[in-house]
Amino acid sequence: MCTIGPAADLRHPLLIPDGYHINTRPTERLANFIRASIHQGHHGCSAYGGGGVGKTTAISYLTENASRWLVDSDKKPMAVAMRMVMASGIRRSNRAFWSSMNERMGIGASTGLSASAGLAKLRHLIGSRCGQARVNRMVLFIDNAQRISEAEYEYLEDLDALVREDRLSLFLVLMRQSDAEGVDVGDDWRDRPSHTLRRWFMDTTPFVPLTGLEEVKHALSGYDSITWPTPDMPFSRFFATQAFDEGWRLGGDAPLIWEMVKEMRKMGKLPESQFWPMATFTLMARHLLYEIAFRQEKFTGFTADQVLAALKNSGYLRLEYVRARMRVPTAT
Repeated sequence: MCTIGPAADLRHPLLIPDGYHINTRPTERLANFIRASIHQGHHGCSAYGGGGVGKTTAISYLTENASRWLVDSDKKPMAVAMRMVMASGIRRSNRAFWSSMNERMGIGASTGLSASAGLAKLRHLIGSRCGQARVNRMVLFIDNAQRISEAEYEYLEDLDALVREDRLSLFLVLMRQSDAEGVDVGDDWRDRPSHTLRRWFMDTTPFVPLTGLEEVKHALSGYDSITWPTPDMPFSRFFATQAFDEGWRLGGDAPLIWEMVKEMRKMGKLPESQFWPMATFTLMARHLLYEIAFRQEKFTGFTADQVLAALKNSGYLRLEYVRARMRVPTAT
């Protein structure tokens, strides 16, 4: 057992669903894409990817750390950021749409709210947040944006126009899950009306998972730097204090972990792949740190068998069978 006590603090972010977010290369690519689109003068951009690849994790990280990347060449803030998840279901009127948007943005909703009042509340929110941050732009991430109908894009154009009248800018980042309804949306800009294309779809990019050993090592090293509950306690040190203090780092085990990923794919008769979705990556990291490093006497590093067990526990093969559109063996 590590030296921090007989039981881990269950308030630790690692043990809470969506309790933490680490920076990754795919997240950095998305940030660079958004900044470039803003500099080009666009009103928004879109990204798309399959389920579990890390889109929501990236959105959460970028929103929470906007001050680190939403800066201009002089390192001055260029925008404030917010995020929301687009509600599912069919909204049959602009009133229903704005009511849903108010609810998802955390500013309350009412069945008696008129469309104009709902629109005005969002306009006020944008002005208020920009004023507090002393910037003239809000970047709004909309997760599951494939749920937005063509009519609702026109409602958003109304908001965009009103915000412009306030001498402010609303920049939408439309994050769409390409297989959410069993259809690969891809880069479907050709199917958009010209006025919608001009505002939201001038720039579109795929969001891909972690790719290759270098990106896996970079992500694993995040657990060696992100801290809780004090600045001197990285996640990996919290769960393996003695080993960390003696020089062990989770990022240092990246070559072994990557080799075991390839081995597991061979065992499961999956084709070779350089991609690793965040959905199973984070579950594997949790298992390694909490179930193994924390509980093992005199822990110094992981073995191949331990990594394979963590990969199996994370559901790695099951998700990869689905992503490859292969039949899942009953014993897996």
